[in-house]
Amino acid sequence: MKITRFIKWFSVGVAWAALSASAFSQTVIRIVGSNGDRVATQNAIAHILDNGTSFSYRGTNGSNSSTTVSTGTASPTLSVASAITGSNFGAWNGTYGGNNVVIKVTFSGALAGIAAVAGNTDQRFVPNDGTGSGATVNPLTGTTQGTDYEVGKADFGFSTNFQTTSPFNGVFQGTTYSTVVEEIVGISPLGFYASPGFPGSPSNTTNTTVQNITTQLARQLYTIGSVSLAQFTGDWTNDKNKIVYALGRNTDAGQRFGAYTEIGLGTTTQVRVYFPTVSGSTTSGSTTFGGTAITHELWPINQQPGSFAVALGSGGYSSGALISQNLTVVLGADAYKSLYDDPETVGPDYLYPDATAGYYIGYVTPGDASSRIVGGVVPTGSRGVALKFNGVELTNANVQNGTYTAWVYNRILKPQSGAANALTGTKLTFANALRDQIRNTDAATSGLKDDASVFVKRSTDGGDVVPK
Repeated sequence: MKITRFIKWFSVGVAWAALSASAFSQTVIRIVGSNGDRVATQNAIAHILDNGTSFSYRGTNGSNSSTTVSTGTASPTLSVASAITGSNFGAWNGTYGGNNVVIKVTFSGALAGIAAVAGNTDQRFVPNDGTGSGATVNPLTGTTQGTDYEVGKADFGFSTNFQTTSPFNGVFQGTTYSTVVEEIVGISPLGFYASPGFPGSPSNTTNTTVQNITTQLARQLYTIGSVSLAQFTGDWTNDKNKIVYALGRNTDAGQRFGAYTEIGLGTTTQVRVYFPTVSGSTTSGSTTFGGTAITHELWPINQQPGSFAVALGSGGYSSGALISQNLTVVLGADAYKSLYDDPETVGPDYLYPDATAGYYIGYVTPGDASSRIVGGVVPTGSRGVALKFNGVELTNANVQNGTYTAWVYNRILKPQSGAANALTGTKLTFANALRDQIRNTDAATSGLKDDASVFVKRSTDGGDVVPK
């Protein structure tokens, strides 16, 4: 009797332990992607979590939760908070396919996404499991492992560049990068935007005409680093001594390579962009805007976030949010005259001593521009202006009909089947569901769906736009 009773109790204990382990076990899914994929991907994650369940999210923009997920691939009804869609780094805690899942996202750049998946290399993610309150530390700049960041391998990623555009093909800097599966999920337009006071911006009441930047002028701007405003307006009497300076993105950014291939510079040309020192800016929520660029310098080598270093002046910002906030500043005299230090002379040295005004131009997605440059909480006096590109306004219709050509594909990246890091089980099912949700629905939250309404295609970044 005692032995029988012991066996029964032991069996019950084993069954309960197994049930408990199943109930509390969770699958951790790690994603590395581009800033341009962030909004659509964050929306889509919320929309494919199990209907009727709850989730929590904690990231660099704070925390958010939902007591009920109301979802469906055809018509998702869950409204995703800006604390989530605006967060480049964070973690979800929810339920997918009946499984407890933690989904960690690091939107550090398109090339970072390619490198992470093709090289199966270590990446930084937030250390939390999606629970807790308040903002978490940016894991890329955090200093303490375990507290500020964790190190892990990406299961899959997203990129706005073809793998062939990137250096992460074959052997690069001692690491072998395998071919990845690339599946298009949408289209991200890129726009060129100018800072306040530029003709066409709300604060310029003298010249209200929206200006045009051509391929040739953009190429000159990013090769030299600065051009005269008269090259935009044609007014050499009034605008010759007003100087336009270039702002750009870092080497992990798909937008960098999308923009530079579009204007004919390719992926290896060294560009010249500026790094402003700004005083008096304002922060409202997660948006920083305004202030004065009291000085600036060619992008310093010691300020280069990215997978590989470039020459002086050829770096750039690590996110569209950062480049956007610097497109809302006005330039002080030392900035627009471009103060520099020449040890052989006494007194201030200026690149343009006769300059009377200055402006910045940079490239970002319309999503970042609408909330951080030309709208959102940014007041009228700090708003910049969208430029035409080769005479064409950036609209969805103009991208769809092929007249506006500055755009890149959004694509999901997965390891090849049979690879050591190939997706299986819940992770594979989740990746495919996320792909389909973005492709069929959520691509439109930050760009365009690549559906029948788009009449054109391209086969490489910056390549010819041709009929489908």
